[in-house]
Amino acid sequence: MFFLVLLVMISGGMAVYVMSDRSLQDALVMTAAAFRIDKLYRNDVDWKELVLAGRRAMFDRLDRYSTYYRQEQFQSLDEELEGSYSGIGVSVIFHEEGLMIMSVREDGPAAEVGLLSGDIIIAVDSVSLAGLVADESVGILRGEEGTAVRVEVWRSVTEELFEVVITRRRIPFMHIPFAGYASDSVIYIRMLDFDAGATADLEKAVDSLLRGETTRPKGLILDLRGNPGGLFAEGYRTADLFLDDGVFMVGTEGRSRWNNRKYYSTGRDITAGLPLAIIVDRGTASSAEIVSGALQASGRAFLVGDTTFGKGLVQGFVRFPDGDGLKLTISRYYFDGPVYLNDFDSMLHDVGHGLVPDYYIDVTAMNPVRRELENSLLLREFANKHQEAIVSAKESAAEDGLVESFTTYARDHGFSFTSPRTVLVDEMRLAAVVESSSTATTRLIEDVLRLSQAEDSMALVGERQYVIDRLRQIAFERKFGTYQSYRQVLLRSRPEITLASRILLEGH
Repeated sequence: MFFLVLLVMISGGMAVYVMSDRSLQDALVMTAAAFRIDKLYRNDVDWKELVLAGRRAMFDRLDRYSTYYRQEQFQSLDEELEGSYSGIGVSVIFHEEGLMIMSVREDGPAAEVGLLSGDIIIAVDSVSLAGLVADESVGILRGEEGTAVRVEVWRSVTEELFEVVITRRRIPFMHIPFAGYASDSVIYIRMLDFDAGATADLEKAVDSLLRGETTRPKGLILDLRGNPGGLFAEGYRTADLFLDDGVFMVGTEGRSRWNNRKYYSTGRDITAGLPLAIIVDRGTASSAEIVSGALQASGRAFLVGDTTFGKGLVQGFVRFPDGDGLKLTISRYYFDGPVYLNDFDSMLHDVGHGLVPDYYIDVTAMNPVRRELENSLLLREFANKHQEAIVSAKESAAEDGLVESFTTYARDHGFSFTSPRTVLVDEMRLAAVVESSSTATTRLIEDVLRLSQAEDSMALVGERQYVIDRLRQIAFERKFGTYQSYRQVLLRSRPEITLASRILLEGH
């Protein structure tokens, strides 16, 4: 009898709570509406599509980072949390014939069977990849550890079509493609993300570069350009590596008091105060901004580059029994001040400010000409075909010859650049014809159009140094690997690295 009374009391309490909580009342209304649709609506209903549409509509009124998470998205998240994935060890991009290999892990299964950057994977286990989006194709390449996959490859350099059988295995994410010296006195470390294991990899890299050195370096450059972030904990743990005990790094502020926390450094600076520069740009976001902001606000590091992305919001995840779930913004973080990256005055207006660098330099790599070049894949195809000539070209005359050869190659393969200005002037010309403008006006517009088109035709000439640097980068990576590509090309050609190094050497 006691248990029956207790059940009634609990049920009554729940009823009172439901009636007083508006969100639960609305949820019951939605359930009742679905019940009526199912029973009374005249036509058949695709409930799967209807439910998905309802889920998407619910998140349309939240901030841009909150979303419904499908089961397959959680599988990718699990890989990020584990710091590894099961696959063949290549990074790829879409190609009309399948997937073009951008880079090959030097210690991975694909490298062991001889695959090279520039190769095109056209089929996997007899399944053609032509026309599939990159995410679908990557899902086919990945699989359970220890399973074999038959890959059909086209190597355009030698016009060779061949098959290889590759056994998948666990491959750790490559957080740091290069850690070495940018000059005789400055350490340079490139970090790509802050997924699981990034902090540990960084600590090992710094330790190995400092251990046994007879001469103490004059500074360290941490390159976070284009780093999208990752795990919140990896962000503040990385900042902790460069701070002595008790320094405020970052705090979080949420609706729940459980999401209100302050994080202080807990150990010793692993570099013993080595001057620190961090390179950032508009692609530096999330956990990468936590590192940059915490070390800038504490006076431990200076920033070089462009204003960061401005994502000062923290997401949490909820999983449902069916495998799907939610990604929800649960708090925003701040630095000493307090300084927030987001004005979160409503769920729909999460305006991000970004971190302002101490030393500004335009690190934008993708102007319209370069973007169209990269999208055409012609730089990579040419570099693969002429690898030896590019690697051996060291004098200006040889480089000029390469640029001339590439320009001819690009033109023969249909590359042409049309600037936004030319598009606009051409639209003006058409409008003048339709409106029967005066002959003088029409001729003037046509003259401007011809001048603009003539400048467009010379666009590659103005990109001489970019073309040389990209061809060398691709050729060195294909022949010698990622490390040598950084050492021989990128460290010498990137102006932001040169600037950061000079500031450190001059004693910031």
